[in-house]
Amino acid sequence: MFNITDEAQDYVADLFSQQDDSELGLKVDVERAGTPAATVSFNFCHPKDLTPGYQKFEYKGFLAYIDQINFPYLKGSEVALKDEGTGKKLTITAPNAKGEEPKDDASLEERIKYVLAAEISPSLASHGGFIDLVEITKDKDVILNFGGGCQGCSSVKATLEQGVETQLRNRFPEIKSVRDVTDHTKTDNAYM
Repeated sequence: MFNITDEAQDYVADLFSQQDDSELGLKVDVERAGTPAATVSFNFCHPKDLTPGYQKFEYKGFLAYIDQINFPYLKGSEVALKDEGTGKKLTITAPNAKGEEPKDDASLEERIKYVLAAEISPSLASHGGFIDLVEITKDKDVILNFGGGCQGCSSVKATLEQGVETQLRNRFPEIKSVRDVTDHTKTDNAYM
């Protein structure tokens, strides 16, 4: 399920040997699993602090802990060590982490969430922003919430009307309208 090459195991084991804590393990997580924004992360952890869903895997020189819920997303994954100019870097190939685009017979909610994650939020990420689906009303009004750098941004109205709404309505003609319910009075992290 989760293969770590011998060279990568040696590298990780060396990192563990540099820590002054023999109880540390490697926690492997998939954040936003099943979406185009999925990422795999590695962190030191104390096994006693993990929730019951985590299972232990033994590698050369260290133990890894993976939540059972992430098993399907990590199937066929490989961690390798790559040369990066002046040093080495761990890389992971996780072909199942992002999931698949919903089929045409999937619910409108699933299909919109996928488009938001795969196509719209990545363009907002360059400004530290993202967008989430709040709900789809019975009248097919799509209610959205902007976050990060988009919350309180002075350009959010144009982004909504000329970008997000246009893109969603072109993809899903059954949508009546697209509305923003974000509290834009909070401008602490606003991009503009």
